[in-house]
Amino acid sequence: MSASLGLRDSNEASWTQVLDILEFMADATTIPILVDADTGFGNFNNARRLVRKLEQVGIAGACIEDKLFPKTNSLLDHREQPLADINEFALKIRAMKDTQQDPNFCVVARVEAFISGWGCDEAVRRAEAYLSAGADAILMHSKQKDPKEIEQFMKAWNNQGPVIIVPTNYYQTPTEIFQKWGISGIIWANHNLRASIKAMQATSKLIFSEQTLANVESNIVSVKEVFRLQNDQELVNAEKKYLPAKSKV
Repeated sequence: MSASLGLRDSNEASWTQVLDILEFMADATTIPILVDADTGFGNFNNARRLVRKLEQVGIAGACIEDKLFPKTNSLLDHREQPLADINEFALKIRAMKDTQQDPNFCVVARVEAFISGWGCDEAVRRAEAYLSAGADAILMHSKQKDPKEIEQFMKAWNNQGPVIIVPTNYYQTPTEIFQKWGISGIIWANHNLRASIKAMQATSKLIFSEQTLANVESNIVSVKEVFRLQNDQELVNAEKKYLPAKSKV
C-alpha cells in the first residue's frame, strides 16, 4: 500500500468511527487503554498517523501484529496467516516510536510466528528484531489448547524484555504458571463480549418463549444502574446550574 492510501482514503471512514469510540472510552475512564490496532492499518505512514491520532484522544498504547494487511483473525481454522517482512515491520515499529509525543505511549509488537506455523526460532528472531526497533513489549500469540509454545518461547527468550500473552485457547492454565515463566501481562481478550452475547441470547429467548418479563427482571440490572453508569446525576446537577429556572404559570 502506497503512502497516499490507507487511512487517508479507503480506510478513513471506518478508522474515524473507531477513533470516535476510543475517544468516548478514554473520556469515560482513567484506566489506560491499549488498542488492538491490527497491523497498523497499512504501512509505516499509516501506523505513525495512527499514533498521532491515538495520542490526541488520550489512548495509552497500540498493539500491532506482524501479518499482512488486511489480516485474518488468528483463531480461525484452516486460513492462511502470511507474515509481514520482518525488517519492514521492525521499521514500522520504529516509525511509531519516533512519532509519539507522549513518552508513556506504548507500542506492543504482536508476534504471529506460532500462528503461522513457523516455530519458536522464528518467534524469537522476530521478537528480538521488534524489541531492538523500540517495541515496549512483545505479545507472543498461540492458538494451541495448551501453553507449550509459550513456555518454549519464554525459555528461549531469557527475559530480554516484557512479554504479554492472550490465553484465549489455553485458558485452563493457572495464572501462577505464567507468572513463574516470567510473563509480564495477560490480555483477557474477548470474554466480556462473549459473556454479554450469551446473556442477551438467553434473555431474548426467555422473553420470546414466555411472552413476559416476570422471570427476566431479576437477572438484569435496573434502569437506575444504567443511569448511574452514564453519570446522570452530574447532568442533573449541571442542569440546575446552567439551565434557566422554568417560570411558574
